[in-house]
Amino acid sequence: MLSPLAARKAEKLGFSKVKVFHAGLPAWKKAGHPVVSNIAGIENYDKNEASYILIDLRSKDLVERGHIPKAVMLPKEGIASLKDQFPKYMGAAVILYNQDGDISSAQSAYKEISDWGYKQVSVLQGGFNAWETAGKQVTKGPADTKIAYVRKLMPGEVDLAVFKEAVAKRPSEVVIMDVRTKSEAEKGTFPGAINIPLDELEQRLADVPKDKNVFIHCSTGARAEMAYNVLKKAGIDSKYLKVNVESDQGKVTIEE
Repeated sequence: MLSPLAARKAEKLGFSKVKVFHAGLPAWKKAGHPVVSNIAGIENYDKNEASYILIDLRSKDLVERGHIPKAVMLPKEGIASLKDQFPKYMGAAVILYNQDGDISSAQSAYKEISDWGYKQVSVLQGGFNAWETAGKQVTKGPADTKIAYVRKLMPGEVDLAVFKEAVAKRPSEVVIMDVRTKSEAEKGTFPGAINIPLDELEQRLADVPKDKNVFIHCSTGARAEMAYNVLKKAGIDSKYLKVNVESDQGKVTIEE
């Protein structure tokens, strides 16, 4: 849904040759293509105090000359030797970087971590060179050798355990709002949840309960976060769930 929404906004701005890649990022990843991130992504994580795993793929010599703060050095035994240090949370952001952002040299580590089941793996575009050229802080000397990952909730994000408890107990002071499309919700949604698709939300603010705690979900968390921002702008308190939610034949599952 995000791409069609963006396309409609682009058309309203006057762009006439707008196309949408409907299969989206999931299909791109499934085909084995890597995903890139940029230095602003690391800055935003720091700003919001969110957590991520940053792995420096370069040689020990280059790492000690200068590396990005919080980076973990790739052991000489390879990425597999770090597997036991990775968190159980498969949605953890994992950012890999080399000297110049060359995708081919990062492909092996990218694929291996993705094969472990981690869904937010990316290669830093431009690598360490881009970070240094932008004038960002550089740490000299040995880098960390241990992954110290602690998941921190983003502003407005609801803890998964709190969300699950609300689904199970259905307290009167909480309402679950499903912002997926009607066709997605028809495949299954949480008991008692109200379905207001994201692209209808601004026109249906009157349908959102003002006297309850509103917990928003979609299929990945992306639309839920956008809905949270819409409600926040309207002065309505809410929280959003940032995990994968799948529906099939009336059954809803949460992928942690």
